[in-house]
Amino acid sequence: MVSSSTTTDTEVTPQHEEEQPTSSSPLRATTATSSSLHTVMVHRNRQSAAFREGTPLIFGGSVGTTFTEHCLDDGGGTTTSSIPMGSLVAVVVDRNPPPKNKGNKRDSRGRRDTRGRRGGKPSSDKKVDVIAPHHNFNADDFETEHRGMIQQSQLIGYGVFNPESMYRVRILCHETMHPGLTKEIRSIRKDTQRGSSNCGKSDEENALQLILERKISDAIYTRLAMQLPSGDVTDTYRLINGEGDGLSGLAVDVLGGKAAIVMSSAAWCEIHKDTIVNVLEKCLGEHPLYNEGSADDLDIVWRNTPSRLKQDGYEVASDESSPDNDDESVDFVTNSVVVSTESSVKYLTYPYSDGQKTGFYADQRENRLMVAELCRDKRVLDLCCYNGGFALNAMIRGHAASAIGVDSSQDAVDASVANAELNGLAEKDISFVKDDISSFMKDVIEANEDEFDVIVLDPPKLAPSLSSLDKASRKYHALNRDAMNLINKTSGGLLLTCTCSAAMTQKDGGQYFLNIVNGAALSARRRVTLLRVSGAAPCHTQSPASFPAGAYLTAALFHVGPADK
Repeated sequence: MVSSSTTTDTEVTPQHEEEQPTSSSPLRATTATSSSLHTVMVHRNRQSAAFREGTPLIFGGSVGTTFTEHCLDDGGGTTTSSIPMGSLVAVVVDRNPPPKNKGNKRDSRGRRDTRGRRGGKPSSDKKVDVIAPHHNFNADDFETEHRGMIQQSQLIGYGVFNPESMYRVRILCHETMHPGLTKEIRSIRKDTQRGSSNCGKSDEENALQLILERKISDAIYTRLAMQLPSGDVTDTYRLINGEGDGLSGLAVDVLGGKAAIVMSSAAWCEIHKDTIVNVLEKCLGEHPLYNEGSADDLDIVWRNTPSRLKQDGYEVASDESSPDNDDESVDFVTNSVVVSTESSVKYLTYPYSDGQKTGFYADQRENRLMVAELCRDKRVLDLCCYNGGFALNAMIRGHAASAIGVDSSQDAVDASVANAELNGLAEKDISFVKDDISSFMKDVIEANEDEFDVIVLDPPKLAPSLSSLDKASRKYHALNRDAMNLINKTSGGLLLTCTCSAAMTQKDGGQYFLNIVNGAALSARRRVTLLRVSGAAPCHTQSPASFPAGAYLTAALFHVGPADK
């Protein structure tokens, strides 16, 4: 039996890194309790074709009309004027094409009129209403023409609605990918229409439970195909990765086979929190991957970040909020420690603390292994070392001659030292230093003392949005320039430079970041050769229909040539 605890903490960055508009009136919403069926109709255009092909996110501008059919009188004497936040909705494509040139009108000067569209500017200070028209109908007066119009429209699938979010609908079940599941949900909706079941929230939650059971089970089998978990080698990994596993806004990390960290970045996850926890508990307890192991000891821990939920239009109550900790500081002080294993290297993790994220980054697993294989008898420098992952792998798996880790957080340095001791490296040539990495590199360059054969540069997210891209670019340039100046000037060496900023990774198809590194090499007067570019470990799955939106991590390995004297 899987136990469940719902302590809160800050959460992992969601897959989608676009800057979202903050709702002017964030809500702490709950789903409707009346017996209702909700339908969202999207425009028939190129974008709707993308939805049919698996794109999981429907933006507000794509929504044409919304409908609510009240199937039974709930006795309350009230009706809603819109679809409540978090409601399960059917998504259909309007059977009629949009008017010609809609949204592409030209003004008197021939300029495109973008008023009311995302990214466009209204011609006046008047607020533009971008909410799709909504129609309410009771079961008795739900006109045949409206029901027929919906039934004759092409069904895309089912998702969760949010009138306050840029992501108006997050599709959780695509009809083409899950025809059997779609049939079951359609049957539930028909029972609701006929009044032959206990309608309302119970039916909605029942349908959502079916979706969650299928998606979580699929995610578990996907990890099984990756040999995760893999005995004593790796028991720490990403189990559910948002859009990559068909559950937009939801992520789950497993730490040490002891804790499943649920990370919510969408309003629907908070609204349906109990259902998510119950289904996750059920799937983990019943799945053959877990029921022969430590499933009885696997705790479910809920985390959220109020600032991101506020962007999604959801106000987190003070009694359920988590520390909003967007910086890279970490609180490792807690009595609840879980020993996590990745690639046979052990780490102390703190899933129950108030520290940043989960206390572990599983996305760099394969990059740590890749670099370690190139470190034999090398001097290694791990910049922004966090819990020492690259330095530990270099010493344990790569048999490096020495390794130094640098981080500005004393908690991170303390954790790295503890992890080195945990892996029996106390007497080895490995050390960790608390310092700002820019200051550290500047001091080493000015002292003209140390040179390194392998350097890993993995800074925190410097460009959280497109608006901060220019400033972040200058910072990445300076950091990479200084790192190259620390590479062995006689024989050259390796530089693994990373960015976890989706705005940086996705710009110009990934070439933007590589161009920054090339510019840094010119400033450092060092020749560089690109050896490989990689991303997050495969457990951080991606939806091919929404790529590159799911790509946030770039790890580029360069050979830095000898200095030209």
